[in-house]
Amino acid sequence: RQFRRKEAGTVRGAGAALGGVTAGAGVNSLGDALAPILAFNRGRISQKALARVDLQRMAFSADEQTNLPPRVLGSMSLRPGWEHLFSTNGDAAAKYIPFIFSTTDTALLEITASGVRVAISDEIVTRVSVTSTITNGTFDTDLTGWTDADETGAASAWLTGGYLELVGTLFDAAIRRQEVTVALHEQGVEHGVTFDIERGPVSIKIGSTSGGAEYVSEQELGTGTHSFAFTPTGNFHIELAGRAQAKSLVDSVTVDSSGDFTLPSPWGASDLDNLRWDQSGNVLFISCDGFQQRRLERPTSAAPKSWGISLYQPNDGPFRGINTSTIKLTPSALTGDITLTASRALFESTHVGALFSITSIGQKVSAALTGEDQFTDDDSMRIIGVGNSRIFDVDITGTWVATITLQRSIDETGSWVDVTTYTTNQNTTHDDGLDNTIAFYRLGIKTGDYTSGTPTVTLESSSGGIKGIARVTAFTSVTSVSAAVLSNFGGTGASRDWQEGSWSDFRGFPSAIRFYNGRLWSVGKGRFFGSISDAFDSFDEDFEGDAGPINRSIGQGPVDVVNWLLPLQRMIAGTAGAEISVRSTSLDETLTPDNFNLKDASTQGSATVPAVKIDSTGIFVQRGTTRVYELTLTASASSAFSGDYAPTDLTDIIPEIGEPGIVRMAIQRQPDTRLHCIRSDGTVAMLVREPANEVLAWIDIETRSGDSVEDVVILPGTIEDAVYYQVKRTVNGSTVRYLEKWALESETVGGTLNKQADSFATFTNSPAAASVPAGTASHLVAESVVVWADGLCLTDANGDIATFTVDGDGGIAALTNG
Repeated sequence: RQFRRKEAGTVRGAGAALGGVTAGAGVNSLGDALAPILAFNRGRISQKALARVDLQRMAFSADEQTNLPPRVLGSMSLRPGWEHLFSTNGDAAAKYIPFIFSTTDTALLEITASGVRVAISDEIVTRVSVTSTITNGTFDTDLTGWTDADETGAASAWLTGGYLELVGTLFDAAIRRQEVTVALHEQGVEHGVTFDIERGPVSIKIGSTSGGAEYVSEQELGTGTHSFAFTPTGNFHIELAGRAQAKSLVDSVTVDSSGDFTLPSPWGASDLDNLRWDQSGNVLFISCDGFQQRRLERPTSAAPKSWGISLYQPNDGPFRGINTSTIKLTPSALTGDITLTASRALFESTHVGALFSITSIGQKVSAALTGEDQFTDDDSMRIIGVGNSRIFDVDITGTWVATITLQRSIDETGSWVDVTTYTTNQNTTHDDGLDNTIAFYRLGIKTGDYTSGTPTVTLESSSGGIKGIARVTAFTSVTSVSAAVLSNFGGTGASRDWQEGSWSDFRGFPSAIRFYNGRLWSVGKGRFFGSISDAFDSFDEDFEGDAGPINRSIGQGPVDVVNWLLPLQRMIAGTAGAEISVRSTSLDETLTPDNFNLKDASTQGSATVPAVKIDSTGIFVQRGTTRVYELTLTASASSAFSGDYAPTDLTDIIPEIGEPGIVRMAIQRQPDTRLHCIRSDGTVAMLVREPANEVLAWIDIETRSGDSVEDVVILPGTIEDAVYYQVKRTVNGSTVRYLEKWALESETVGGTLNKQADSFATFTNSPAAASVPAGTASHLVAESVVVWADGLCLTDANGDIATFTVDGDGGIAALTNG
């Protein structure tokens, strides 16, 4: 009753008269004879279901089917072998994230507690050894080696703690430059330069000339670590610049050492299963319960070996509700690095990184102008009302030669028209007389109107208010913190009109992230946060219209942690208690701030395993971790879930298939749709699924006894997708972890080379030798292996499959057949 092939695959039938390889043969309970049919695409069925004689699939199902994946069309074959690619970083447990810019431009990102590595074309990205060095790249005691190229009014300086400090004027930048010498024999050799940014934004360029960008075009780097690979043909020049009025801090600039290219990882080994991600172009947005979101990105597709990881830090939200307490907040200045003071205890040390917005009582906008085409654009003043409430002050000071223009725009900023001009210092007022009109005003110097000097221009009104935003940079006490201004304040008086940012170490961060309807959604801590449409880093509450940000509470159930988001025809959020369908109306218009509704599509509850998408359906692991459900959009009037997504149990005929528990999951689309479910015992439950042909076949996948599969990741292919497993093995008495890649089915049909073994390596034995070259199988030292050579599986003198022991150099001696 068993069919075995080289002890690697097993099928045992569930039918009453099953025998041999005709697994579809048998006699049903009604006594009707069934002709022998070779069909293996029904997979396993539970022994508990043997009484279900009403199921026609019983005659085609198996009690046991291991390492023999069926095709939708009915055939079955021994699964392909797994090719050894490389060891994980330090042989530690890893999570692999697919990076798919296009179907032909892909990479694998390996996340471990030790760092982030990148694999391209199945090889880890490395840096070569070079002798080029950056003088004083760690800024330990001063800025020796860096040339001052500060623009007017901006300043670069050394900051205690070992940082380069850059403070711009908004219009002009603080700049430091250095020329790096490249030895003659290393010209034309790829270099890597890493920038550690303590506080962004910092702009960088790398060129063949001072201030040039021939090697790396200008990049604005956020807080984090960024590495750029380039090939200099001579000496290269590095430029660091900061234009913001608050400090930007650079921790270090270094030439990469040789070896595997590795970025720092903020996540520990226990956090890997909580990683959630989605991709837009060259940027992966990653969330993890308990951690601030990250951006993992490469600058362009033309720079495949340049990568960076930084904090995801929107500068304009999202925010909690408006303060309703009696606490007042006072900013010490309008711009730059300031102190926020609370009227009573408010702040905690975990507020570092949090946003605070304060709406001033009255309005004041100011700027130091150092050239033409400079205005108080970011700080225009809004005038409303009638009579004297419309009068505002105009103040101009300094030593300068220019024509300064007061401009006005009605209803909204953008359509600026000239009101009056000034050529001398002023301390005057302006009354536009435009009662009941909303008007915006700004001061500045138009193109061609600047000669010299730096005028400081100020507009001030006792009416209205301006909302400024700052990010906390240091904790001083429960009533005082340091902060960097992101959007200028409108006054320095105390105000009760303030809001705290929704995300911080104090408030927590979302646990799931995904793109849907042109927005980046971050969900968790009981709320849905949707960015402004097509502006994934913006949550500006003052942005009006349907494209504005969405900030809504979930409202019921266990919602602190959202396990996953799934962008189907509707967005589905998986929580421990329910699968929530996010919808506008029954007509499924685009989600907007005013058209946003939540309905339970299922109350099964979800495990902390990311759900997967197959066309317009979704598949998730139920909260018990052993059952798998499919969410399908239904319009059945008789359904309890009419007009929405409804759950279907994909494990109903074999409920134990997920035991002892499913921990990771990925979907393969070619050559058939296959769901790979990694179980906690290191085996795999594979589902072959094709609804149009009513194919739903579960089988088991396993490797050598004692070894275990820990992760799965899939990249798109052509005829077949590329399937990768992370496998934990015991080799030569030590625990190792390898990334192994499924061979193609077309590579496992015999012939000169047959890739049927696990953790295999291939080589060409030329010139012919009696032993495998040293190092070919170095990942299997002291292990017994089998060999396929020149169209044959090597056998011993008895005709049995021969085994060989790998020596300490990775070689196999006496490689002969028979």
